[in-house]
Amino acid sequence: MTLLGFIVIVFPLALWAVPQHGVLANTVFYIVLSIGSGSFVALLGLVYLKSLLFPERSPRGTAAGGKARLEAYKTWSETQDDARKVEKQLRSVKGGALHDFGYMARIASLLITVFVLLNLSTWAFMHFYYGSTEIMSAEARWQLLHPDSWDWK
Repeated sequence: MTLLGFIVIVFPLALWAVPQHGVLANTVFYIVLSIGSGSFVALLGLVYLKSLLFPERSPRGTAAGGKARLEAYKTWSETQDDARKVEKQLRSVKGGALHDFGYMARIASLLITVFVLLNLSTWAFMHFYYGSTEIMSAEARWQLLHPDSWDWK
């Protein structure tokens, strides 16, 4: 993961610096290249340090006696229990994610329904109150909106 992170950081910067021209582009390119090389060397050093600090429990090729075999079985049993716990937790996370997704889908469908109903009811009210543009002329709509109470024509 660390190596992948370094690759993700270093290569876009190096690719950005290559097509540029001038002293600044060369400087950025060499800085990025030296940081990338240094991080790779640091990664190898950290791997070596980890192997020194945390050696393998049972070196390969050693025969396991009765007590060592019992200890290995207990360790295996614990790892199986841990695996079951993790699997159960993942299932619960998956179920929670599905529940959240369903909740968001219900809220979105409610908002879409309210939006469509508001637009449809507004259109129906305008169509009923002001009249249809296909049926009534502009003058007829004007007469509907502004009735002539004194009957002046």
